Amino acid sequence: MSSIKAALGRTLGRAVHAVRHPRVPRAWPGRVTAAVVALAVLAGAAGGVWWWNQRVPDGAALAVGDRVVTVADLDERVQTLRALYGVQPPTEDPAKLEAFRRDAAKAVAVSMVLEDRATEMGVGVADAKVRATLDQYVAQQLGPGPAARKEFTTVLGNVGTSEDKVLAEIRQQMAIGDMFKKVTDDVTTTDDDLRAAFPQYAERLGAPETRDLRNIVLTNQAAADKVAAQLRAGGDFAQVARTTSVDNATRDSGGALGKLSSQQLQPAYAQAAFSAPQGGIYGPVQNQFGWNVGQVGAVTPGVPANFDQVKDKLRQLVDFDRRLAVWSEWMRTSLADGDVRYADDYRPADPDSAPTGAGPGLPGGSATPSVPPAGGGG
Repeated sequence: MSSIKAALGRTLGRAVHAVRHPRVPRAWPGRVTAAVVALAVLAGAAGGVWWWNQRVPDGAALAVGDRVVTVADLDERVQTLRALYGVQPPTEDPAKLEAFRRDAAKAVAVSMVLEDRATEMGVGVADAKVRATLDQYVAQQLGPGPAARKEFTTVLGNVGTSEDKVLAEIRQQMAIGDMFKKVTDDVTTTDDDLRAAFPQYAERLGAPETRDLRNIVLTNQAAADKVAAQLRAGGDFAQVARTTSVDNATRDSGGALGKLSSQQLQPAYAQAAFSAPQGGIYGPVQNQFGWNVGQVGAVTPGVPANFDQVKDKLRQLVDFDRRLAVWSEWMRTSLADGDVRYADDYRPADPDSAPTGAGPGLPGGSATPSVPPAGGGG
């Protein structure tokens, strides 16, 4: 259960604190929010298979069995997900807002089906255990005592949710972890399995090439082109960053992002940064926070994996992937029998599947990156 507490700590932290680290232009799960992934337990699943011949009541976003989720209910749930996972509905692009709405409906539907299965399996989490998890987090992040609790409550109020709703989300995550363990308890991984799987995992287990990167964020392409030309003509990167970058998190340090691998970056940014030579200027590259111009510092070559040295980590990966396959099949069966129906405006583009993507060591996975995303001013 400590892994679930750790995940909750990471996700809740984004709601409580402002960004304190350089915001790296790195990959996030696209349209599918972290909440969608977390509530689906990061497993492939088939759901909503009866939506085409059963309608939901007027004013409803979806229904699971005889339970109806109204549009207001769904909006309220999104506020809680905002507090827990930093979910921010798109505000400018109508197409993205529509996709977000449908993804949120799917997240709620999946979570409701899992709640039903938890009841059937006799899985429950004691109130004291749930509250202890939240109390531990608040104490770690904000300190002990009434003042810390008051600050936490204020944060929740600012994003339109309550402590009771947060506790309900924590309870569900803990119950899902227990279900994952029960469903996958019989999975085993032998040493022979590890040797056979090693070639498939070798690249992931080796140390990737890293580059010491610096970055400048501009508000428009014209400004970015001008800065890129200035730097390629010999301008001092740190000086230019301090005077032109709109990213408050890195500007004072001359745009320093630190050592990063390509896997930690958004694909377009990674391609530019890892195509440039050491000392070279790359960009402009656009992302959601602006136009980025960067420079490559020291390059540290990658190191191939050695079986004996990575055996323990390999076991985690192989064992988790095997358990995830068993869990995915169980999810497909559960959701196929879940009687999920969506209103037309809330039906996901892919109602027969759920988000995927996970990491070892945490049944619920963690969609939250270890450092914040790239940013402009902030």
